[in-house]
Amino acid sequence: MAVQKVTLFNDRPLSLMFGGELDHIEVAYQTYGTLNAEKSNAILLCHALTGDAEPYFPDNGQSGWWQQFMGDGLAFDTAKYFFICSNVLGGCKGTTGPSSVNPKTGKPFGSTFPNIIVQDIVHVQKALIDYLAIPHLHAVIGGSFGGMQATQWAVYYPDFMDNIINLCSSLTLSAEAIGFNHVMRQAIINDPHFCHGDYYEGEPPEKGLAIARMLGMLTYRTDIQLAKAFGRATKAEGVYWGDYFQVESYLTYQGKKFLGRFDANTYLHLLRALDLYDPSLGFENMHAALSRIKARYTLVSVTNDQLFKQVDLHKSKALLEQAGVNLLYYEFPSDYGHDAFLVDYDSFDGKIRAGLE
Repeated sequence: MAVQKVTLFNDRPLSLMFGGELDHIEVAYQTYGTLNAEKSNAILLCHALTGDAEPYFPDNGQSGWWQQFMGDGLAFDTAKYFFICSNVLGGCKGTTGPSSVNPKTGKPFGSTFPNIIVQDIVHVQKALIDYLAIPHLHAVIGGSFGGMQATQWAVYYPDFMDNIINLCSSLTLSAEAIGFNHVMRQAIINDPHFCHGDYYEGEPPEKGLAIARMLGMLTYRTDIQLAKAFGRATKAEGVYWGDYFQVESYLTYQGKKFLGRFDANTYLHLLRALDLYDPSLGFENMHAALSRIKARYTLVSVTNDQLFKQVDLHKSKALLEQAGVNLLYYEFPSDYGHDAFLVDYDSFDGKIRAGLE
């Protein structure tokens, strides 16, 4: 089933939170399951940093980023619910982003693509839901960067959904995580082929993007998982200054693999949107923003998550409780660390079902 596309904001531009505007925004999206007659079973799935509009492939042998979680009778039950998932604004998988052609110039936006934040992404998602004529959502669900989107939905549109499920994401990003993102950005912008973001007519900054992805992978995994998978094993044909250890070879592979599916400018924009997320933006303070939430809110923390650490999830839990949010909170360890919400189905199954019932 091919990705569906629609062009939104044709009659009026989207005014962006940090200034500037965009119009004729193309949005790539996919749906799964059947919308019931009452239109009461719709669920919006918000993807993580490098995801896309296709979390699940029903029958063609491909594997989506939530493949293990979706299907008849699974946590995301396609026989019971109608799921919508769109590529985020600023993305590179069909939705308008830096690599898209600017209709005013006929060339890719590149360095001229405006600064975006999570609030802008959510405004585009809401426009898509309105286009689909869905009056109410049973739930908004997201993990990591998607969890931030889900939270903002609850703040902006408190009467529009019954449930929010936020997997492995705090309300704001820690200084350490912003630091990781800074190093990843520096790897990209210091690649000699970056050209201030206007590289589309030449060679892309592949070395910088691959290095950034390698660092990112280390924050998504745990030391336990890496030790079990690789330990200190070396490669038979290892190179002293290159891939000498198996773990080095793994990271190199992940970096190269990433190049085939992602754009460096999109990575830069979405990393900064991750850094800047603050649900209180535009409100008096955090309490005022969170007090708007009416949906039942499920927050799930992996105790050995190396990116969204337990201390940050505990702070988020306390802020939500102080704001009077109807909160379900879970925490547990997983060898998979931050990526557990994508692969550790057994740990998340019951918690997702509880958040939806």
